[in-house]
Amino acid sequence: MLSNSNKRKRVPKEQIEHYDDINIASPTIQLSRHLDLGVSMLGFSRRSIVHVPIAPSEITHPSPVSYTWNTDTTAVSNGDPDDIFSFESIDPDYEHEPVNASIELTKRRRTTAMDNPLREWTTEIDLYVHELLRLEAPAGNPPFVCANEHSDTLEKLYRCIDCIDGRLLCSLCITTVHSVSPFHRIEEWKDASFAPTTLQHLGLQMQLGHAGDQCENPLPPTNLVVLHTNGIHSISVLYCDCTQSIPRHVQLLRTRLFPATTIYPQTAATFHLLKGFQLLSFMSKVSAFEFYQTLVRLTDNTGTVDLPDRYAAFLRMVHEWRHIKMLKRAARGHDLKGVKGTQSGECAVLCPACPYPGVNIPSNLTNVPAGKQWLYSLFLGIDANFRLKRLNVSSQEQDPGLNHGYAYFVEESAFKSYLNRFGTLVPDDISTCNNHDAIKSASIRGGKGIDASGVGKVECARHDMKRPVSVGDLQKGERYVNMDYFVFSSIRQNTPKNVVVSYDIICQWAKHLVSRAETYATANEYHSHSWTFLVPKFHLPAHCPECQVNFSFNFTRHVGRTDGEAPERGWAAINAISTSTKEMGPGSRRDTLDDHFSDYNWRKIVTLASTFCRKVEEAVTHRAEHTLAFEEFSAALPKNDINEWRGLVEAWEEDGKKVNPFAASVQKISESSVRLELAQEDEAQLKEKMTVALHDDVPPSRLIAQGLELEDHQRVLCIDTNALGPHATDLQRSKLIERGNQLFRKIEAWMKIQTLYMPQVAVIRARAEHAGSAELPSAIDVDLLLPSSLIHKAPCDAKFLDYEWRLRFAQAHGVLHEMRRSIVLRSQMYKSKDTLVRGQRMHTRSLALLAKVQGRINTAANKYRRVREILVTLAQHLSKVGWDSTLQPLADEDLRGITAEEEGLSEGRRTMSWIWRTDSGIESLELGAKQEVLRIEWCKARARAHRWQEECLLLEEEMRRVMAFFRYKQEQWLRLSTMMYKHTDAATARGLQAYAQRQAELQSRLLERCATMWKDLPSRLLAPPPST
Repeated sequence: MLSNSNKRKRVPKEQIEHYDDINIASPTIQLSRHLDLGVSMLGFSRRSIVHVPIAPSEITHPSPVSYTWNTDTTAVSNGDPDDIFSFESIDPDYEHEPVNASIELTKRRRTTAMDNPLREWTTEIDLYVHELLRLEAPAGNPPFVCANEHSDTLEKLYRCIDCIDGRLLCSLCITTVHSVSPFHRIEEWKDASFAPTTLQHLGLQMQLGHAGDQCENPLPPTNLVVLHTNGIHSISVLYCDCTQSIPRHVQLLRTRLFPATTIYPQTAATFHLLKGFQLLSFMSKVSAFEFYQTLVRLTDNTGTVDLPDRYAAFLRMVHEWRHIKMLKRAARGHDLKGVKGTQSGECAVLCPACPYPGVNIPSNLTNVPAGKQWLYSLFLGIDANFRLKRLNVSSQEQDPGLNHGYAYFVEESAFKSYLNRFGTLVPDDISTCNNHDAIKSASIRGGKGIDASGVGKVECARHDMKRPVSVGDLQKGERYVNMDYFVFSSIRQNTPKNVVVSYDIICQWAKHLVSRAETYATANEYHSHSWTFLVPKFHLPAHCPECQVNFSFNFTRHVGRTDGEAPERGWAAINAISTSTKEMGPGSRRDTLDDHFSDYNWRKIVTLASTFCRKVEEAVTHRAEHTLAFEEFSAALPKNDINEWRGLVEAWEEDGKKVNPFAASVQKISESSVRLELAQEDEAQLKEKMTVALHDDVPPSRLIAQGLELEDHQRVLCIDTNALGPHATDLQRSKLIERGNQLFRKIEAWMKIQTLYMPQVAVIRARAEHAGSAELPSAIDVDLLLPSSLIHKAPCDAKFLDYEWRLRFAQAHGVLHEMRRSIVLRSQMYKSKDTLVRGQRMHTRSLALLAKVQGRINTAANKYRRVREILVTLAQHLSKVGWDSTLQPLADEDLRGITAEEEGLSEGRRTMSWIWRTDSGIESLELGAKQEVLRIEWCKARARAHRWQEECLLLEEEMRRVMAFFRYKQEQWLRLSTMMYKHTDAATARGLQAYAQRQAELQSRLLERCATMWKDLPSRLLAPPPST
């Protein structure tokens, strides 16, 4: 361990940007650069300091600030990014020349046992084994007596394996010691070994109803099976039967035992066990069956003891425990109306950062300037999950549930009545966009034996928290009638006027939402809000181009850097519980998921302070970066164009029905358009008699186009032939032969016409036949001798070279388009596979489909590379320039997706592969296309800068709302802590006051933590971005 005096002193990070800025007085000065060189094989320490001379490039940039560097050679670089001279900072001139550097060794740190604790432990294995064996017998020497000397050597002796001392005690002493620990496990010493026994067997009886004191008139001992964290116990209890008249189940509750029934309970679970299972199920998603079997094995792991089966009672107690804890946290015990007075969604754990009128935002926004009202918008995300299905077991009558719409799931009876009324009145739409999975699955049932095919939900899209009464079952896929109910149920929960909704099929779902709202008689609720409909960022590339510009978070104002993908993150955290909930009854399943959703929200709340710190740091950094980039881009463009584009984008932001400046209108390059253009030129030349038609049906341009088609047929036939395995059937082989024969006949006919226009090819083929074998080549091997292949073989008319150039140029763009579509398809298939595929059979099929798509991508990539090679040859002969800015060399790493998940970066920070930017090559476009490309890129740059600025403003507002929410909840609990509660007894009243005070202190701690961690953040967020 280095002492403080040996630690290297650092120059503060903000004082220097790069070591090239150091003011060097003399080129002979050397600086100590810390390098982590692996030179231990030379006898040196692995962490050494290398003195490297300053490179000449570092001397040519003097700085007005003079820095003094500590050259303490005992310092050790620990790889900290704040280290000024890390290994990555070494000058390239000296990176591979350590021989010329003077190496000064650091003092070798003494090796300690803690450097490799496992290796050190292996030398003690025998000791550990012996110590465990030592505990199998009593300590000391026989004869053994009671440690309290209350017995002679003939008395039976016992020890407790849950107590830490392990003393031997007689039956009287051990029962006395465990009068308040009745669930400890006891062993009896039987001369040669210990054998398990119980405190009940030794006569211990647990008195109830008197806080440990004896009752004057107890009932006879009753056997009670208790589930505790260390196993299943049978104990004798004495119920109180004196003048207090306390019911038996209440006596158990006051002893922190949760009874399985309220009438003559025979089973109970400790509060400690129920709380432990609840937290364990939240974190590990362990099932109740697995947990109960663990208790069984903790009690007896030999299978030789018959234990009472209390699994059904355990399930019931867990269900009731979840419900009671939810009501307690929601202060329902403090309300005079009790549980029956619970309002819809009242027990949900709310997102503190979301806007709630009258809680953390003004109840009336009329006094808020119009330009700032967007800061009070509510962001909602809609999605469905088909993993959370439920099998057709039990029924609503047998298992109605306990929550009744108190938390996240909608109230079941009202929901079923709604479905019975409107289920057949709302038809499923036919998609006018791409073929979305959500729309296709709208008519898919869950399968045989499935009662609920999944779960739909609406949640906070900014902070990834579940909304009150916004979750419900899906009976037949992702139908609009279900999702509409969840949305309108959610916006009834104290919602502001402005609502931003994201949904992966929102382009279809929102189209007729108004008419459906009128059908449901909820039109007033719809019209009382201002709606903005968008598609989550990951799902957007799967939509058609029109949707990609009209429903983009990146292009829409007043949404910040919201991505709309929060529902997907929430599903990832809950999916593991689906194996347990699918076999539950309907009510138990809903209540269990409600409890998990509450815990999910709570875990988000306790991390809000650190989460916002991270988000602020990111937002401030990228706001500066993209603001400067936008201003630099704007400075390089004509002001008249910028003013025009600004007017277009601002008009579209005000009214989405106006022209979208992000949409492209210039026709993209395609093979069909080029062929049409060439055909029109041929027709014009024939009319003007500038050329002679050598063939009635095939003009020159069509000849070259047909040649490219035949080339494609050859390529496909070659791929299919190579894919034919050694065990192919005769039918498969015969089909390939027939295809080859048909292609050969087409090539022969085409070559006859080619000879009319290009006579020189006949000479070349004759020479090749004379020099080669007499055997005819296969259709795959026929050389078509297109103009590009004649450049170095024979003279060729420049007209044919130009035809081929234009067709090849369009062909390359077409291949790029095919590649992009296949990559998007691959992305969607991977997402669907991760979300929906379960089981080996479906997994194998999905992998086979993915392999086919990947094969299409590879085929297109190989075709593009070959076409580009031909374009390079033609460009040299035709003196074409600038084309390679759009058709760049294709590397394997360029075949990546456009979305943030595939690149690891979001829209605001992404660096796209050039294949997604090829249509932006300005040099090869006409004037109108150039202007459009510049306009779109300027609008995108503006949008990035604006979204990051909006994100900063939203973060500052959300932080204010969080603190206002905690303050509001604190005041609520403080008010409850001062109430008298005269409707109950004094002890219960004190408990109500104490719990309210504890909750108020919790809200105070959360508020204080946020205030401390966010002390300097608002000033950074509200500071104006840097300007060039």
